[in-house]
Amino acid sequence: MQSGKIKHWNQEKGYGFIDVDDQDEDVFFHVSKVRLSQPISVGQSVYFNSKRNDKNQLRATEVTSSSLSLEQDTASDTSKYVPNNAKRNTHHSSRNSNRSRQTNTSNKRSLGSTLFSLIAIIAVTIYFFGDFSSTLSQYTSDNTSQVATTDTATTSITGDAQIDKTIALIQQGGPYPYPNKDGTTFYNREGRLPAQSQGYYREYTVPTPGISHRGARRIVTGGYPPTVYYLTVDHYDSFQRLQVP
Repeated sequence: MQSGKIKHWNQEKGYGFIDVDDQDEDVFFHVSKVRLSQPISVGQSVYFNSKRNDKNQLRATEVTSSSLSLEQDTASDTSKYVPNNAKRNTHHSSRNSNRSRQTNTSNKRSLGSTLFSLIAIIAVTIYFFGDFSSTLSQYTSDNTSQVATTDTATTSITGDAQIDKTIALIQQGGPYPYPNKDGTTFYNREGRLPAQSQGYYREYTVPTPGISHRGARRIVTGGYPPTVYYLTVDHYDSFQRLQVP
């Protein structure tokens, strides 16, 4: 079972794509596989199962608004399976229980020596922790100073503070607000941008003030390092090319 959000939905053709949590590759889904309690909409959180077709494309086999229904289906399928060797396992359960008791006895004997080793390791760690803490404090202070300098040096390109900050992060290589999503390949499935080879485009999140999720604003760059920048404020429905020095 996986989770994610509806990234694109074509109402007329009855298909869309899911932006998967903690995964770069999107998942295709068809309306026939959807079991939702409300109409399908972009940004909607869903749970789903998926598998690859004969063209190695990820396709959802079931999409729902609750993980409970998927878990119940899985449990139901599991309960139907009865191993052929169930009787043989029952026959040997007593013997395995005796072996387990012997193993537990051996484990208890080695517990004392393990505890002694652990105490020794903790003592050595405490001894060296003072120097390590001092070094870490200095390193954190230096990095904080560098980040403050970088933020101060952010120049105005579009006049939108969030867009300009995202461009600055792209040019300096991060850190990004969504490290598992920002910098991943943009596949241009909608065909809104000029056709290029796969991997040419990459996308980055532009935070939207006042909302707790990624929102609909993205910057898509072309080339590596980037030579062209595009802005979309409606989740890939339209793009505006930015003049970035």
